[in-house]
Amino acid sequence: MHKRTSSTADAGRVEDYLTTIYRLEEALGIARTTDISRELGVTPATASKVIKKLEEKNLVKRVKYKYVTLTDDGRKLAEQIIRRHRISEVFLVKILGFNDIEAHMYAHYLEHLPDVIIERAFEVIGKPSMCPHGNPIPGVERYKEELENLSTADIHRKCVIQRIAGEFVNILTYLHSLGIRIGSSITITRRDQRYVLVELENGSSIELPIYIARYVYVKCF
Repeated sequence: MHKRTSSTADAGRVEDYLTTIYRLEEALGIARTTDISRELGVTPATASKVIKKLEEKNLVKRVKYKYVTLTDDGRKLAEQIIRRHRISEVFLVKILGFNDIEAHMYAHYLEHLPDVIIERAFEVIGKPSMCPHGNPIPGVERYKEELENLSTADIHRKCVIQRIAGEFVNILTYLHSLGIRIGSSITITRRDQRYVLVELENGSSIELPIYIARYVYVKCF
């Protein structure tokens, strides 16, 4: 019994690392060890040890002192998990009425259901191309709209939030607490090296840290 539990835990840890690397690459274009360790709540030393083991299994490739990237095998496994997760999110929002934060949390349980159930749910919800946070569902063709990153978009422009890349729970929760969601309209009023100042539809102004803004993609007018 202990051996089975340990094996399950190891498999879960592999999935956590692969999907975190996938999400970081998707959101920021690069997955650094420091970002991986922060998102997983472990020390950089612990993350490095696990990453080394994943490299031995040909699931990741390390570029020393720079970043980690997924191999073809690693990306295939990550996409399978991400697909199940994002389909589950849409199902939880569209069918069961959960909000986008709740859906993200509960989808971690549903993503481990058999493929036949996930794919049946996918059909029931109309075969969507994106999750509730605007991120693509792997394996589904979609129209690719040109979006701008909030951390670099020009000031004095009105924008609509289209995507919260990576779906990291700390980012989602922080933005949700400020009333910033997919579809929210904002105006970028000022930017410096640390913050982006945005004005919401209700007239209130919010200073978004750059490290948060870099996960947010917008369509500006």
